[in-house]
Amino acid sequence: MRKSLVSHLLVALQFTAIGIGLVPWAGSPQGTPAWLVLSVLGGLIGIYTLAHNRLGNFAIYPEPLEQARLITSGPYRWVRHPMYLALLLFMTGIAAWNDTPYNLASLPALLIAIFGKMQREERYLRERFTEYADYCRHSKRLIPFIY
Repeated sequence: MRKSLVSHLLVALQFTAIGIGLVPWAGSPQGTPAWLVLSVLGGLIGIYTLAHNRLGNFAIYPEPLEQARLITSGPYRWVRHPMYLALLLFMTGIAAWNDTPYNLASLPALLIAIFGKMQREERYLRERFTEYADYCRHSKRLIPFIY
């Protein structure tokens, strides 16, 4: 599937936000180390997700790969986008730990990129997999039991 200009822009925004969020702009982190627990949780969710959705089945773009399979096991039982959840938790912890206006401003940009990608990805998955609509009725989008 050919990648659209919007997809390229969303991926660019996502990686720009990640870069801005990771840099300790004040020289050294200012926030409480307790925020790192959130980052560790995000990392663990990411590892758990990779154990169920192997490399080669997904990409950074919302357009599914030609050989992609629909995964509904592991973390995908609860949410349709566990890698986005993992990224949001990880980056929220890091940005809050760095605790500068630049780091914290990266979070709304990351949310815009992720929500834009989720919407596009779900549209493509509905077109590609007939069972996706049923899967959506039985799983949350991003936050288990909530959204």
